[in-house]
Order: sequence, then C-alpha cells, then structure tokens
Amino acid sequence: MGSLDQQKCGGYNAQFLQELSDEHECPVCKMALREPVLTLCGHRLCFSCSEEMKRRNNGVLFCPLDKTILNSGEIFPDKFTERIILQLNIKCDNFLKSCQWTGELKAINNHLTSCEYQEVKCLNEQCSTALLRKELSDHMEKHCIYRLVTCQYCKLKINFCDNQSHEEKCKWVPLCCINQCDMKVLRKEMSAHITDSCANTIVPCQYLKIGCTFKGMRKEHATHANSSIQNHLSMAISKLDALENKMTLTVDTLENKIASKLNALETKITSNMESLEAKIASESIALENKVTSKVESFENKNASEAVALENKITSTVDALKNELI
Repeated sequence: MGSLDQQKCGGYNAQFLQELSDEHECPVCKMALREPVLTLCGHRLCFSCSEEMKRRNNGVLFCPLDKTILNSGEIFPDKFTERIILQLNIKCDNFLKSCQWTGELKAINNHLTSCEYQEVKCLNEQCSTALLRKELSDHMEKHCIYRLVTCQYCKLKINFCDNQSHEEKCKWVPLCCINQCDMKVLRKEMSAHITDSCANTIVPCQYLKIGCTFKGMRKEHATHANSSIQNHLSMAISKLDALENKMTLTVDTLENKIASKLNALETKITSNMESLEAKIASESIALENKVTSKVESFENKNASEAVALENKITSTVDALKNELI
C-alpha cells in the first residue's frame, strides 16, 4: 500500500488480520474502500473509483453491481463505513521484510515514518541508494560514497568519493622526496626542500664563479671541497690575476680617455680664447676709430663756430668804433 496518502486511485491494498467483508470491499478495485461513497441503490465504492468510471463513460456513472445510472445527487460520502475500515487491524506493509507491527489501518502512516523495514533513500542528496531504514545509519557511516570524512592530513571535511583525488592534491600530505633522499616532506614544502636542502639534488660547486665546473649531489660537495682545495686556490689566484689585469687595463683605458678629453677641452678653450681676444681687439679698434672721428668732428665744429664768433665780435667792435668817431 505504501501509505494512506500515496495511493490516490483505488482502495487500501493492506494486509488485514481478519478477512475483509464484502461490504467493506470496493466492487471496482477489489480492495478495502477508500473514502467510500454510498449509492442511491445501496451499494458502496471508492470515491476515486467512481470518478474513474465517470471519466471512462463520458461523465456518466452507473452502479457496477446493478448497472443503475446515477447522477451526482444520488451518491453520498459514507463516513460511518470509512471510520469502521480505518479501525480495522492490519499488518505493516513491510511484513514480508519481517516487520512484526500490527495496528489499525489509520495508524499505518505514523508507523511507516519510523518503521525499521521501510525503504528509504540515503540522506545524502547525491546518493541514489535505497535501503531499509534500519540499514540507513550503517550505510551513512560506512558505505555511502558521499559520506563526509576528515582528511587525515589537513583535517578538511570532504566526500568519501573525493578522498583519493583530494589526497593527490592536498598540500599537507607527506611525500617521499622525488630525489630519493630517504626524507619525507610535506607536498607544499617539496619544492623548497629540493631547492634548498635535499642531499640528492644536483647543484654546481660553490666555487662556480672562479671556474670550477663540478656538478653533483649536494651531499657530495663536502668531499669535493676537501679534495679540491688546491685546485680551488689556484682558480681563485688565477681569477684574481685576471681581475687585476682587467682592472689595470680598465684604469689605463680610462686614464687615456680622460687625457684625450682633457687635451680636446684644452684645445677648444685655447681656440675660443684666441677667437675672443681677436674679436675684442677688432671691436676695440673700431670703437677707438669711432671715438676719434667723433672728437675730430666735434673739434672741427667748435673751431668753425669760434671763428664765426670771432668775426662777429670784430665786426661789432668795428661798428661801435665807427659810431664813436
């Protein structure tokens, strides 16, 4: 039956403890009457069965027992019979699965909400597994692939089905060094370990800058350094000599360059001084000539004016003498 509400069409398909009487059985669906209606001709049938008959007969309802045609005013809800049926004792729908519950029909819904033998769906939305309620707890804790588990490394909550892919990326998982140095390092620290401290990492000699071409595992460098002290010292001296020669050459080149620039600057200054002196001398002569010309012109003008004045005075004196005589 499932529940009182799930089966909307037809009667109750329940396992009754006592044989169902004919007056409680629908003549259409042959099951216990659900929401029974009483016809004017004295017969009972499920309300949903009466509606289905009307639908199949173009809206016409007739009694399935005596074929009497019935209109809507000739059928009535039979609440009395409904109460009797709901009080009949039945087995749980899950009795074939070993559920021992028995009770009134009207109590079946309440029982099924907690029946250990009722089929239920896993509570994880992604999971489509259907199982008995009594198996649900164990399924949720141990078997559901969508159950939440805690990463043993980073303590993050993840679905069980994602655990493997998570661990393949989890930064807190300890891994064996990829250089097989017998150390375990957190994934997030692996790069720094390889670069800075792994004994098996291939690195160049610390004296690479002075010319040593040795490359080997970091753990081999102490032995290399101890066995190559004389070579490293010779390389260092050679490097210093080369550096000294380079510095000497650079200083000489710089001194020559400075001397050349100083000579060029001195030549330029001398040339500019001579040009300036010539210009000053030329301008001085021109100015002197101009001043001399101006002075001579002024002197000539003054002399001419003095002669004219002298002549004028003489003429005036002569005129006065004549008047006196």
